[in-house]
Amino acid sequence: MKKVLRGSSFLAAALSAVSLFGCANYEVNSYRGNIPGKYIRYEMQEADRAVEAARVAGKDKSCPAEFKAAEDAKNNAYDVFRACHTEEGAALAKKATEKANALCPVPVREAEIAPAAAPAPVVVEAVVPAPPPVAPPVYIPPADSDRDGVIDELDRCPNTPVGVKVDRKGCPLDSDKDGVADYLDKCPDTPAGVKVDSDGCPLPKNCNKPAVVEIAFDTNKALIKAKYHAELDKIGSFLKEFPKSGVAIDGHTDSVGSEKLNKKLSQARAESVRNYIIAKFGIDGSRLSAKGYGPAKPIASNKDAAGRAKNRRIETTYSCE
Repeated sequence: MKKVLRGSSFLAAALSAVSLFGCANYEVNSYRGNIPGKYIRYEMQEADRAVEAARVAGKDKSCPAEFKAAEDAKNNAYDVFRACHTEEGAALAKKATEKANALCPVPVREAEIAPAAAPAPVVVEAVVPAPPPVAPPVYIPPADSDRDGVIDELDRCPNTPVGVKVDRKGCPLDSDKDGVADYLDKCPDTPAGVKVDSDGCPLPKNCNKPAVVEIAFDTNKALIKAKYHAELDKIGSFLKEFPKSGVAIDGHTDSVGSEKLNKKLSQARAESVRNYIIAKFGIDGSRLSAKGYGPAKPIASNKDAAGRAKNRRIETTYSCE
């Protein structure tokens, strides 16, 4: 009995080996389709590989509808195969493989199907007669009416006398830049900034200044208040501007009080002005004189307050060389 059983087991194993290894339609199971067993029909895994290759190639995005149809066909083939419809499942898997391999076909470019180009047209060259000869243009130099070497189009001083030297704009030279052209300038070396007359010579310096200095003193006082310093500075500035000038400072009073006292007071006030200018501006004392006249030279009536106020004054007289 044991011999019969051993013989039957050996025969079953031999038949199983023949059915698996003797058939070319099986391969080692990769378990992609959740099918048990060590071996599986190759059509199933071929369909699975084709779908995965299409996914890696990006065809699930370039033609998503067709890709899903191929994937669904592959899954359906697995379902049929697992239901023990082996041959039918293998046939469906083969069709799924064909669908996956045919996804997103490359369109034929228009240039590849375009008809052959038409033959180039025959160009007949026209005979163009030669143009008649043209005489060369006659050169006409630009006008220079005042003949200063600068053409009228660029000349900003178009009426310059003949022979006068001009700049590149056609205007007479003005070497000392005083506004008077060199050919009219009788003082050609005037320093910069000095005002000149029509002959280019410096204007004479003006020596006229207001005679009455707007300054007031307290009663019986010769002290200069700070608010009058600006008025006195005008005298000092003038003497600085004209180094050869001089000034006479005269003091005056009203008639109130004795003549002797007023004369002494007017002298003190005149000297107070003189000393202020010498100290502040560094003017040589020989250029300033101070003299008090008391009430001797009134310019208004001493009978009323307004007249007396006008008589209490400082006057200046300027001298210029």
